[in-house]
Amino acid sequence: MTPAMIPFEAGQERLDWLDLVTALQAGHQAPKAEIEDLFLYRGRDTLLSRSAWIDGMGLLTKTATVFPGNRESGQPMIGGGVMLFDDATGELAAVIDFHLITKWKTAGDSLMAALALAPAGAREILIVGAGTVGRSLVEAFSAGFPQARFSIWNRSPQAAEVFAQDTGARVVTDLQSAVVAADIILTCTMTTAPIIHGDWLRPGATSEHDRRLSARYA
Repeated sequence: MTPAMIPFEAGQERLDWLDLVTALQAGHQAPKAEIEDLFLYRGRDTLLSRSAWIDGMGLLTKTATVFPGNRESGQPMIGGGVMLFDDATGELAAVIDFHLITKWKTAGDSLMAALALAPAGAREILIVGAGTVGRSLVEAFSAGFPQARFSIWNRSPQAAEVFAQDTGARVVTDLQSAVVAADIILTCTMTTAPIIHGDWLRPGATSEHDRRLSARYA
C-alpha cells in the first residue's frame, strides 16, 4: 500500500466546519477509542504522542514537539506529524499534515461544545490568546455563530492589534470586564497560571479552555 500524503492546503479544500461538527458528533456515538499518551522532556522542550485505535475503523498516532526556545530564532515553537494506519493490516495508510489536524480538530471540538452548551442567541465571543489557535477559532465560530461579534485579549497588546487587523475582532484591554460581557469565552494560551476566574462568569456563559486537552463549562 502506498500511503496517501495529505498536505495542509489539500485538506483545507475538502473540509467544512459544520460538516466537521456533524462528523464529530457521530464519532462520539461510535465505539470508544483505546488511547495512550507518551510524554518526553528535555528541560523546557517536550515531545508528546497520542495514539488512538478504534476497532474496525483504524489506528492513528499524532506526535507533537514543543520547543519554546524557537521563538528566539524565529522558528515555529510547535511541530509534529500524523500517521494513519489500516485497521485490518496495520499498514501505513496516510501521512497527514500536523497543522491541518491541529487546526480542525481543536477548533472543531470547541465549536461542537459551544453549539451544544452556549445560550441561545449567543453573539458576544471573547478570545483570550492571539496566536494561531485563536485565528482558527474565529474561523470556526464564524461558521457556527454567523451573527457573532468577536473580541480579543492578549498579554501583548501589539499581538492583539495584529490579530484584530487580521480577523476583524475588537481589541479589549480589561479582561475581567470582557469576560463579564461575553456569552462565550475561548482561551487559547500556553500559560500554566489561571487567567479566567470563575466568579467573573455570568450565569449561562460558556467558557472553553484550550491548553491542548482541557475544557471547562460554566
